[in-house]
Amino acid sequence: MAPKRPIAFDACHATVPAALFAGAVALSMLAVHPVCVAISLAGALLFSLLARGGAATARGLAWQLPLLALVCLLNPLFSASGSTLLFKLGPRSVYLESLAYGATMGGLMVAVVLWFEGAAAVLTQDRLLALAPRRARTLPLLLGVAFQLVPQLLGRSREVRATLSACTAAGARPGIREALTRTSSMLLTWSLEESIERADSMRARGWESGLARTSYRPERLRPRDAATLCGIAALLALCAVCAWEACSAWRFYPTMRGLAPWWCFVPLAVLAFLPSGAELVARLRERGRR
Repeated sequence: MAPKRPIAFDACHATVPAALFAGAVALSMLAVHPVCVAISLAGALLFSLLARGGAATARGLAWQLPLLALVCLLNPLFSASGSTLLFKLGPRSVYLESLAYGATMGGLMVAVVLWFEGAAAVLTQDRLLALAPRRARTLPLLLGVAFQLVPQLLGRSREVRATLSACTAAGARPGIREALTRTSSMLLTWSLEESIERADSMRARGWESGLARTSYRPERLRPRDAATLCGIAALLALCAVCAWEACSAWRFYPTMRGLAPWWCFVPLAVLAFLPSGAELVARLRERGRR
């Protein structure tokens, strides 16, 4: 059976999940601490199971876990630092501290990928487009025109080269430089002529008419959403302070030491498991209404 679509953030504005996932990703990338990375990885994995289902999460872990193992095993070979010698691999010495640092960086990469996958399940293309500024909404049109013109220019360049090769009455075939010059000049003339027609066609449809184009906004920022954003901002600020306190005291080399108090990791755990908790609460409420 296909996994249920995440419904926790359907009732709020798109800026709420965008701020939450952006903060989770930023803290996951900046807080290089074994406990912080483990908390972020656990929260991202749980939300991926809820939002994307076990099958999709397993398909992603099929290449993410080997990447984690590769980073973990390669780091001691490139950074032979530490004080706890595990074994020797030829001239290389493998230390516990280097292995722990590699495992931390590998877990950090997997956690960030999982957070992005969870955000993609919540923030659909329509919601991301609604978050973009009004000017940025013309970007799909520009990309569509560019993707249309590139194969058209390639096809016309082949047509021009074939035509020049077929015109043998004018004498010997031109060299490579002369053929490229002729082809580029013809393509430039062709493109300039069509650009005028394309601009006139877009102007006839209202583009750059001097009037502000209206757009439909499917979501409206309500006071409840603003209050939620303020709460998320306060939680992110608290998490940043706690992560700074934990990471500034922690050292991988020469020995792993400087573990912060347990209460420093509580805000990070709240942030990491907040999307999963919101999703579970939303599903329980939906089941209770039935």
